[in-house]
Amino acid sequence: MNKPKRPIICVVAAEANSIEQRQILFGIIEKAQEYGYDTAVLSNIYNPNISINSLECENKIYELVLSEQISAVILISESFVNEQIREAIANSMLTKDVPMIILGAHLEEFMDSKFTFLNTSDEDDTEEIIDHLIDEHGLTDIDYLSGYDYLELSRKRAEGYRRSLRKHGVEVNERKIHFGDFWMTSGEELAQKYADGHLPLPQAIACANDYMAYGLLDGFRRNNIRVPEDVSVIGYEFINKRLMHSPLLTTYQRNRADLGRCAVEMIHDRLEGIEEPKFTPPKGRFILGDSCPCGKDLDRYYEELDNVKVKSDYEAWNLFSSLDQEITESKNLDEFVEILGKFHWLIRDAYNVVLCLQSNWYDPTAEVSDVMTCRDVMPWLDNTPFEAHRLDFAEIFSRCQVPAVYYFNPIFFGQRMFGHIIIRYDRPDTYDDIFRNWIKSVSICLEFLRMKNDIRYLTSCQNLSEQRDTLTGMYNAAGLEKSYNSAVLHGNKELYFIMLRICLSEESLSIENTDDRIKAILDASRALDEFCGNHDICGRINDNTLVCVVQRNAPPALLADCVSAILLQHKKYMGYYGSDSFVCVCEQCSGIPYKEIYDLCSAEADIKAKALDEKKVISHYKEMAEIRSYVYSRPTETFDSESLHDLFPGSTGYLRSVFKQCFGISFHKDCIIARIAKAKYYLSTTTLNVIEISEKCGYLDSKYFLRQFSMVVGMTPIQYRVSIQY
Repeated sequence: MNKPKRPIICVVAAEANSIEQRQILFGIIEKAQEYGYDTAVLSNIYNPNISINSLECENKIYELVLSEQISAVILISESFVNEQIREAIANSMLTKDVPMIILGAHLEEFMDSKFTFLNTSDEDDTEEIIDHLIDEHGLTDIDYLSGYDYLELSRKRAEGYRRSLRKHGVEVNERKIHFGDFWMTSGEELAQKYADGHLPLPQAIACANDYMAYGLLDGFRRNNIRVPEDVSVIGYEFINKRLMHSPLLTTYQRNRADLGRCAVEMIHDRLEGIEEPKFTPPKGRFILGDSCPCGKDLDRYYEELDNVKVKSDYEAWNLFSSLDQEITESKNLDEFVEILGKFHWLIRDAYNVVLCLQSNWYDPTAEVSDVMTCRDVMPWLDNTPFEAHRLDFAEIFSRCQVPAVYYFNPIFFGQRMFGHIIIRYDRPDTYDDIFRNWIKSVSICLEFLRMKNDIRYLTSCQNLSEQRDTLTGMYNAAGLEKSYNSAVLHGNKELYFIMLRICLSEESLSIENTDDRIKAILDASRALDEFCGNHDICGRINDNTLVCVVQRNAPPALLADCVSAILLQHKKYMGYYGSDSFVCVCEQCSGIPYKEIYDLCSAEADIKAKALDEKKVISHYKEMAEIRSYVYSRPTETFDSESLHDLFPGSTGYLRSVFKQCFGISFHKDCIIARIAKAKYYLSTTTLNVIEISEKCGYLDSKYFLRQFSMVVGMTPIQYRVSIQY
């Protein structure tokens, strides 16, 4: 992986579009940029408080916290309402040895000594609210509506209420403390009790959050109780929805922005080895409205109106744009990304959006890949796909010369994780609800693109036989298993099980290219047919797996290599997928049951496929793979410095260095192996003599061919032919 240009602070949050998280993030980003740090924010989209199977997948986004490139972690604890998610994140964080700050209430899952908790003071904030009512307005008959009585923060806020009354010499009456559920229904129910006369109406009511205060205002309005003439109401936390209720609520804003700044300052001190000052909870401020005698702050009121107008404009643009329709009609990923870029103006103020899809995102049966194929979406940037490991933040961040903030959000459908989408801001900013809804559209339309391709593909090669694959004519999975059991378990011959996994390098889906894909698969099946004799068993057991059961005298590794050499000569397959698109494994059957031999070979193929996949993150790998495929398609050519320069614009020395890094072999030796692969093809599929084969492989001297073949393969051409033939 790349080394980061700058330290990276990872912020773990839920629903980062919510106002509470956005306030904290603003402070974190501002201070991080001041210190020259990048910020990576990991957030889910839905964040349900109970486990929902169809939404569990989105929380895989938090696995990115495992990246070794992260210098520190900040977690916004109160944003997570699901205990299982909190526990999973805590377990991941505990594997790290970096500064870790928890912002918010103390939660059981994060009580390890590795975590440092920072929070504003609920008691101090509530005390200041009650002080305001007493000192500024002379009100002493005050009720308090707190949250759930079993929550620590509810009790802390109620204690702040008591503390202020005692300080002012006002007797504390516990019956004037009411506990609700932090939602508007609590306020509405309490308002109704006052209206019905079940409770005496006080001079003022302070609430533990804005939602309950909104419920009070709505309930009082319906019952003709005037605010603030009959009773004053003050909220807490400032959730920025005051314009939806009347009168305009006076509330108290926790200083979340300063809390975020404090967290970054603490991280900076720890990273630099500086002694940390004692933490003092940041003090909040009043956001004045008309629900107490103060009256609204006009500047603040106009600012909120402007924000609502901007949000309303973007909501209208997103609602009436043709984005959903156009990306639904897209035929491939390139067109998909181009359409997203065309509608970039629907995303507020973002400099860039990066679509990062797992390299095998389109295959619901495949193991999730760690290699991401990434594309910049914005039309003013280069949209060429590039590969990066999913934990390699530096590959994305290094493209920006200044510290920035990157929001990582999951792209998924049902239980299948496609990858993630990254939105970048170069200044302290956060995305909002509109972008969150935009992500949902992207996820749904990606699944639609995948399904369109599958439907077209399945329509073209639907299997209409119980035991035969209609596309290739080979056995299907059921037919192969039945034939295997008959030949291996009930026969007396020593057989080998060869598995060929193909189509591993498919970067994008395209309805237009389905015919080419089918032709390539047919070509691969013909390669396997060429290797197999009339008495061998061949099958295509799923979209990208071919299997044969053969009787041979060669070691398993040699048989797998022979199948690979034959496939390398099939131009339709190689031209569409390339030389790095397949793996082949072989195991001796030895009477092993079908499922066991299949699982064994499948596991070996998975390991080889993953090794191929991981190479994609190497710089210039794609160019090197194209060069290698070109060499294998023309093994008889001689590649001198001039011809290499035509293939790669850099220096030939650099090409050779990167080539060896990608494939573990020098370019020169690989050219020899390409020729020998062609020779293996002729030895295993024709009756040509050695001299004829040496000429077809570009050797003018058959004796030199014999020496080189023996050196590479470890046996003479004649010995090779005898060992791999039936």
